[in-house]
Amino acid sequence: MRLFVNFWPGQCLLAALALASSGLHADSSEQEHRHHSVHGTDHEHDVLEEVRVTATPLSRNVIEMSQSATVLDGAVLDRELSNNIGDTLSRIPGLSNASFGQNVGRPVIRGMEGARVGVLSNNMGAADASAVSQDHAVAVEPFLADQIEVLKGPSTLLYGSGSIGGVVNIVTHTIPFELPEEGFAARAMVQGDSAADQRLAAARLDFGMGSFAFHANGFYRRSDDYEIPGAAELYPEDHEDEDGDHEGEHEDDHDDEMSGVLENSFLDNDGGTFGASWIGGRWRVGAAYTIYDSDYGIPGAHAHEHEEHEDEEHEGEHEGEHEGEDEEENVTIGLESRRLEGEIVGTDPFRGFERLKFRLADTRYTHTEFEGAEVGTVFNNDSTDLRLELRHEPWSNWNGAFGVQYSDRDFEAIGDEAFVPPSETRTKALFWVENAEFENWQADLGVRYDRVDVEALTQPGIGSGVERKRTFSPLSAALGVVYHLDDSKHLAFNLSYAERAPTDQELFANGPHIATQTYEVGDALLNKESNFHSEIGFRVHEGQLTGSITLYYDSFSDYIYQLDTGIEEDGLPLRQWSQQDASFYGGELELRYDLGHLNSGHWQVFGFADLVRAEFKDNSNVPRIPPVRFGLGVDWDVDQWAGNLTWINASSHTRIADYETPTPGYNLLNAELSFLFPGDSRANWEAYLKGHNLLNEDIRNSTSFLKDQAPQIGRNFVLGLRVLY
Repeated sequence: MRLFVNFWPGQCLLAALALASSGLHADSSEQEHRHHSVHGTDHEHDVLEEVRVTATPLSRNVIEMSQSATVLDGAVLDRELSNNIGDTLSRIPGLSNASFGQNVGRPVIRGMEGARVGVLSNNMGAADASAVSQDHAVAVEPFLADQIEVLKGPSTLLYGSGSIGGVVNIVTHTIPFELPEEGFAARAMVQGDSAADQRLAAARLDFGMGSFAFHANGFYRRSDDYEIPGAAELYPEDHEDEDGDHEGEHEDDHDDEMSGVLENSFLDNDGGTFGASWIGGRWRVGAAYTIYDSDYGIPGAHAHEHEEHEDEEHEGEHEGEHEGEDEEENVTIGLESRRLEGEIVGTDPFRGFERLKFRLADTRYTHTEFEGAEVGTVFNNDSTDLRLELRHEPWSNWNGAFGVQYSDRDFEAIGDEAFVPPSETRTKALFWVENAEFENWQADLGVRYDRVDVEALTQPGIGSGVERKRTFSPLSAALGVVYHLDDSKHLAFNLSYAERAPTDQELFANGPHIATQTYEVGDALLNKESNFHSEIGFRVHEGQLTGSITLYYDSFSDYIYQLDTGIEEDGLPLRQWSQQDASFYGGELELRYDLGHLNSGHWQVFGFADLVRAEFKDNSNVPRIPPVRFGLGVDWDVDQWAGNLTWINASSHTRIADYETPTPGYNLLNAELSFLFPGDSRANWEAYLKGHNLLNEDIRNSTSFLKDQAPQIGRNFVLGLRVLY
C-alpha cells in the first residue's frame, strides 16, 4: 500500500489559496445547519423529509412527493462523495453504478441506465456524451455539489424521453440565487488517498456587492493507477494466447503483471466556474461559465487492429524479437467541456402567475479517444437547451406550472473507428404539472408532449436502414396520490405512462467502438419505447424511527437494448440494437432508528435493502442488472467527534443474459471518522479520515461492460481537511 499523498509545491500553493479564500455555501445559516448535521447535540444524519427537491417547478419536500425521491446533502453527501457521480450514488437503495473502472461511472436507477437516466446540472441536461457509452465520463464534478437529487421512476413529464428511468440532478448554484449573509461565504477542502496516490483540492467562494452576487469555484485532481485486491481479469482462462502456444509459459507472468495495480486507470481532471447575478426586488438575472477538463485511462482497452493477420510473413520474423512484450497501445480519453448558463427568474411576473423561470444552457463538448499517442476517434457534442416554466397562482386547491422546452444537439464522431455518423437531434416539448392538497391526501397530475427529430447527416448504410431522418412524438402522463394516515405515516401511489424516442446511437450506430471493445450496429427502423409504471410506498417518521418501503413494476413495450449476437465483426463482438417487450419489478427498504444520547455519545443505527428483476418477453434476462443488496450501519457523534460505519452485502449476480458472465458477490465495509477543531471564529475546520473497502474485496459491478477486466478500487484510506467560512 502506498503512503498518503505527497503534494507537489504548486499543489500545496493551490491548496493553501483554496483554504484561504474559497468555499461551498452562500448562506452562513446553511453552513451552521450543515455543521450541526455532523457534530453536536443537534445531530441529524438523514432527515430527508426536510429537504426540498429543486428538480421540479413546485419545489417540493421529499415527504410530499408521490414519486420516490432521495436527496444527498450535508454530512451524508460529504461521506459518499467520490470521483464520479455514479459511485457517489451507488450506495443509495435502488441505485448502482455503470462503472468503467473506479474513475468513470454513470448512475443506474432500478436497473436502467444510459439514455433512460437523465443527468442534470442545475435542472438542465449535462450535455456530455456519457449516455452514448459507459466509458464517457459525466462532465460535472461531484465535490462542488450543494446537493444531489434523485427522482426514481419515469421523470419524462419534466425532462423528456431521456428520463424514462429517472433523473439525477446535481445542484451547484453556479448562478447565485441570493446575496450571502455578511457579504461573504467560502468553503474549501483538500484530500489524498492511499490506493491511487490521489491529490485533490476543491473550493468555492460566494460574495456580494450591492444588488450583485458572485460565485467562483474550482477543483484540481491528480490520481495514479489504483490498487486492486488481485488480478484484473475475472476470467483469465477465457482469453487464450493469440499464437495458441506459450500460454502456460506466460500465465504466471501475466498474473504478476495484472495483480496489485490496475494498469491504465489514472485520472487527471480540473475545472472551475465563475457566475454572477443581479438580484432585484422581484427579478433575478444571472449567468455562469464552466470549464471542465479530464484525462483518464480506460482499463482493459487496447488499440484495435482491423487486419490482425496482415503481413504474416513478417510476423514470425519479429516474433522472437518482441516475445513477451505488450505491443498493444493503451486507450486513454481526453475530455473538454465548455458550458455557458443563463437564468431569468421573476416573482409575480404578470397577472395570474406567481413565478417565471427561464434557463439557457449552451455546451461545447469534445471527447477524444487516444490509441497510445495517436488520435483514434473524436466525439463532438454541441448542444443548446432552453427551458421556460410558469407557475400559476392557486386554482382553489390546485398549484401547478406550465412549461416549454427546446433542445438542439449536434453530434459527430470523427476517425477511422467512428461508430456513429454525424447527426442532429431537435426536441420541442410542452408540459403541465399540477398538485392539489386536501384534508389528509394530495394528488399529483401531469402530462408532456415531445416532438423529436433525429437525422443522420451521412448515410448510415446499416442493414435495411434506408431512413436517414426519423421523427417521433413521445407522450407521457402521470397520476400520483399521497394519503396521510396521520402526521407521521404516509401511503404513496404512482401510476404513469411514458414514451421514449430512440437516440441517434441506437438508430444509426455502425462500427467498432474502441473503448468498449465492441462492434455496434444500430437499427434505423426502431420504434418508440413505451413504459407503464406503477408504484406503491409507505413512509414513516415517528419518534425515533424513520423509514420507507417501496414496491414498483415497469412494463415496457419495444424496450431498446443491445443484443449480444455471439458473433464477431472485424475481430470484435457484435452488439445489435434491438427491441423486445420487457418487465422490471423490485423494491427498496430503508430504516433508521435513533438510539439517543448515551454516555458514549449520540448513536443511530440504520439498514437498507434493494432488489430489481428484469426479464424480456421471451423469458430471457435483461443484461447488466444490479444484484440484490442489503446493508447495515451506525452513526455516532460526541462533542467534536463524529463517525460512521457501513457494511453492504451484494449477492452474486447469476440471472444473466446470453453471452454475459456471472458476477461474484461481495462485502463492502466503509468507515469514517471526523474531528471538528474547537474555536469561536466564523471559520469551521474539520479533519476526516475515511476507509473504503476495508475488507479489500474484489468488487465487480454487474452493471458495467468492463466488470470482467476492471474491478473497483481495493482497500483505500482517504485523509482530508475541509473548512467552512
